[in-house]
Amino acid sequence: MRVLTFETEREAARAAALLVAAAASTRPELELGLPTGRTAIALYDALAELHRHGDIDLARARGWNLDELLLPASDPRTFRAFMERHSWRRIGLDPSRCAIPDSAAADPERECARYEAALDAAGGFDLALLGVGADGHVAYNLPGTARTGAHVVELPDAVADSFAVPALNRPLRAMTLGLGALARSRRLMLVALTADKAGAIRALIDGPEDPRWPCTALREHPQLDVVLTAQAAGPAP
Repeated sequence: MRVLTFETEREAARAAALLVAAAASTRPELELGLPTGRTAIALYDALAELHRHGDIDLARARGWNLDELLLPASDPRTFRAFMERHSWRRIGLDPSRCAIPDSAAADPERECARYEAALDAAGGFDLALLGVGADGHVAYNLPGTARTGAHVVELPDAVADSFAVPALNRPLRAMTLGLGALARSRRLMLVALTADKAGAIRALIDGPEDPRWPCTALREHPQLDVVLTAQAAGPAP
């Protein structure tokens, strides 16, 4: 594990973006795992800035989202809509080379199996970008629900509230890659920018592996970069 700490969110996001640019320079056909969330927006803004200046080339890369909400395809809360707003074209990815589970799948468990099989057929992730929740979740591998394979998970009401999901679509569920696909990634980069992530980061760095903190399942990965702000790193132990 390599831990890189920066003073500001902008500095940390730019450092993470530069690591992605270096990976794409080494392997232009990068199979890239892509997150959503507030941290992801900061990272995508930094990648978009590199793209505008010609400092990153993702034209031959392929993007794979880590998860998707089970909502009608036209719903602006889907992660596909999020990626269209914040990522994909903005950072130089060809949307036709970007995969995401079908938010309106009639059989979500079958869609999970199809999606993971497609990722495996592509050789898995060269680099998976990860955020982390204050509770230590990565993708939507929540405490007490983490599984190896892709699966459907019911999200807490607080998550549905944060998305302003109407009662019609509750309980809110999501399809997510499991910890197995992340562990098989040739390289992982976990980014945390805010103070509420400090508990999860301390659990990840200090160990041991603990199912109450799903992120700790990845702590022994041989190529794990953890990119932090000083706030997310928390006080020195």
